[in-house]
Amino acid sequence: MNDAPHDIPTAADLLAAVEGFLRDEVVPATEGRLAFHVRVAANVVGIVGRQLALGPEQAAAHAARLAALGVHSEEELAAAIRSGALDDRLDEVRVAVRATVADKLAVAHPGYIATGPESSAGEAAR
Repeated sequence: MNDAPHDIPTAADLLAAVEGFLRDEVVPATEGRLAFHVRVAANVVGIVGRQLALGPEQAAAHAARLAALGVHSEEELAAAIRSGALDDRLDEVRVAVRATVADKLAVAHPGYIATGPESSAGEAAR
């Protein structure tokens, strides 16, 4: 049963269809600057779809990570790091920051964690 407020196709289905059309039909039929811009457009559509799918869960997890460190925003986290207030919890800070980066990469560049440079990108998933 579809729990979405609108009928099928869902927003995610529509975005996937547009992304597929751009990648599979339009890119091969174009060249040069236009082909580049179509690839960019397809990437944007894919990112929006992943933001819709992953965003709420990622936002909740991010808020929980920040709260566990005693801050409420990335700005507060940066200030706490700069001031040395979290120097005794640097391992926790690293884990939280790596998880945040992994979440951002899951939206912007899925698969990067598994295929990124060296093991440092892989560590972000831990």
